[in-house]
Amino acid sequence: MDATPIIGASLLIGSSIFIYILAFIAVMAIGGYLTYRISPKGKKRREDKRNNRR
Repeated sequence: MDATPIIGASLLIGSSIFIYILAFIAVMAIGGYLTYRISPKGKKRREDKRNNRR
């Protein structure tokens, strides 16, 4: 009977850490995707400006 709350608490802590890791990965993936989408456009514009000046 004494082991049951300990197992429940460890499962709760483990699942919460797992959820935090998943959320962190999701945030990193979304941030990386957005920067990847935005940055090539910015680079293209800069390159076009340089080429037009020449």
